[in-house]
Amino acid sequence: MNTRPPSRRSWQSLAAVLALCGGIALPAASANAAEAAKDAEASTHGNKAATPQVAFEQSRGDFFIRQYELGCLSQLSYLIGSGSEAAVVDPQRDVDHYIRDAAARGVRITAVLLTHTNADFVAGHTELAKRVGAKVYISGKSDSAFSYRAMQDRDELKLGGVRIAFWSTPGHTLDSMTLLVHVPTAKTSPAYALTGDTLFIGGIGRPDLVGGAITPSVLGSHSFDSIQRLKTLPDETLVLPAHGAGSLCGAHLSDDTTSTIGAERASNPYLKITARAAFVAKVVSGLPVAPQYFKFNVAMNRQGPPVVAWNQATPKATSPQKLAKAVKRGAWVLDLRDQKRYAAGHIAGSINVAVRGRLDTWTGIVVPFEEDLYLVGSDAEVREATFRLRRIGYDRIAGFLKGGVEAWRSAGQRVRTSKLIDADALQRLMQRGEEPMIVDVRTENEFAAKRLGNYANIPVDQYHRLGRTLDKSKPVVLMCNSAYRSSMAVGLAEREGFTDIGSLAGGLHAWEDAGRPVMEGDGLAPHPAPAASPVGPLMRLPEVIPASALAAGLMDAPQTYALIDIRPSWQFAEYHVPGAVNVPPSGVSAHIESLPEGRRVVVLDRAGAMGFAVAGAVLQSLKNKATVVRVLAGGTAAYFQHAELGDHPSGAPILPGETPHQASGSAHAAPPAAAAAIGVKPALKPAPRPAAPRARKKRRSAGC
Repeated sequence: MNTRPPSRRSWQSLAAVLALCGGIALPAASANAAEAAKDAEASTHGNKAATPQVAFEQSRGDFFIRQYELGCLSQLSYLIGSGSEAAVVDPQRDVDHYIRDAAARGVRITAVLLTHTNADFVAGHTELAKRVGAKVYISGKSDSAFSYRAMQDRDELKLGGVRIAFWSTPGHTLDSMTLLVHVPTAKTSPAYALTGDTLFIGGIGRPDLVGGAITPSVLGSHSFDSIQRLKTLPDETLVLPAHGAGSLCGAHLSDDTTSTIGAERASNPYLKITARAAFVAKVVSGLPVAPQYFKFNVAMNRQGPPVVAWNQATPKATSPQKLAKAVKRGAWVLDLRDQKRYAAGHIAGSINVAVRGRLDTWTGIVVPFEEDLYLVGSDAEVREATFRLRRIGYDRIAGFLKGGVEAWRSAGQRVRTSKLIDADALQRLMQRGEEPMIVDVRTENEFAAKRLGNYANIPVDQYHRLGRTLDKSKPVVLMCNSAYRSSMAVGLAEREGFTDIGSLAGGLHAWEDAGRPVMEGDGLAPHPAPAASPVGPLMRLPEVIPASALAAGLMDAPQTYALIDIRPSWQFAEYHVPGAVNVPPSGVSAHIESLPEGRRVVVLDRAGAMGFAVAGAVLQSLKNKATVVRVLAGGTAAYFQHAELGDHPSGAPILPGETPHQASGSAHAAPPAAAAAIGVKPALKPAPRPAAPRARKKRRSAGC
């Protein structure tokens, strides 16, 4: 048997969006995982990430299987051949490479096998059906509208000399199936399990993309059964999933694109959970809102995507005058240039998503799918973007600006500029206490793991919060890892009405590369500044107080504390730390100035992130520069968990005869509604701790 193991490519895709998205889907990765390498997206700027690459292949006699990786979408698809026949599994929409490679192997594509109805890309089943006459096979539960053969559990398909069995493995979706490939001459049967989005390398598929009446918990329970079933396969069976690291369909996926059932049983945390309730709780915890384009892709894939005229390289050219009218009607403009050219001059409110690794995904996240979309950039950039946006269903791009921004300027239309502030300039402003409002647009998990300081954190996909939270007339500097997302957020902020908006050049990576300090984890220990720092110490930052320490302090000397709870009033009414006062963020500074001297000021919010931002801003404006402001680590959720539920790793003392709950003051115990409001779940007893999993290389989450 000829085997070529997965190669370590020079490019990488992202470990998660969005988070993007507030942390993609399943429970948050550790700070160590987020610390992993430099911006993974930065290495997907070239053509490789946007072009399918052969990541793995094996052959035996006339049988072969080839895995393709499309880095920009973290998609894995397959070409399987035996005898004179071939099948494509979960194809991407542009299918030329499958047809070309099958012809080179001397086989004809007769089947398209879909493991489920995909949400994060438009599949190529109707393309292959029309171009080569292939039959489409998908679960009978898919309710698809195109012509297909409905597969039921344990149905089989003969492909040359191999046998492909279909196992129903719902969980990610109701129609999810795993394809088991039995090769007569292989030592293991089945030799391969093409698991779709049911089982990933290091993770599983998220259970909340179906929509409709079915809940994530119901799908999570199905997923538990499916995972138990897959665990019965031989240890040596090779696991080949439909997505790799960076997919928005799961979280914590490995860099590896192949594994074995035995390796996953030993290392995948979801395969270690033996109780249904614990499994479902883990799977449904921390799920963010799915990217808005997913529901449109599901509908297209179920209906049967229209066959695309790929030779039509660009949409129609549009004059500045016509584009100006379209913008007034509400059209969106996508600026494909790099950040420097965008900052130097762009159409007001246009969104800068440069042509690089994740153009398609980020456009699908921030640009409404159903709105008119126009492109701005060079002819080559427009051609590339048009091709790639079709992969996620943007088929009706309204046009592109003929002549680009220069033509727009020459036509007398307004050109907006934005600041691209360098790290040296920002540090000097911080040292003098004159910095603008700094907003980190990365995910909450990225922000918690490492950050410039305790400033505001508003992920780019939640950009509407900018206008609801900040003063639109004051200067704002946005930042991310490399300025890709922050430049994107500039246009989104302009659409929200901000008038003085900028982006940190090079992002957090440029800041770190110059040896400047960053905050990590709970923020207790910032990196030391370089000895030769030309600008002196950084701005004052709030201190952090753990929930256990605050509980002890309130028991010993409650009169010395001033607890300022900045949550909405309804959350404060449901539950609050004893002695806290509810103050809106805008009134915190004045409230602190009115306090008697010597009070220990602690800012509380739901989970800690907004408290850091508010306290950091307040410290710069206080007249009394000696005032110390602390932030409750983990917010009221952590306090409730430690003080009310009795989780006291180093907590407040418990008096003889009292339960931890009584010691903390039962009058303030949160009812079930309050527990939900602050985002915690009472635990009846601790779950057994699983054995440490095999170390896997993880990609940095959410990119630049």
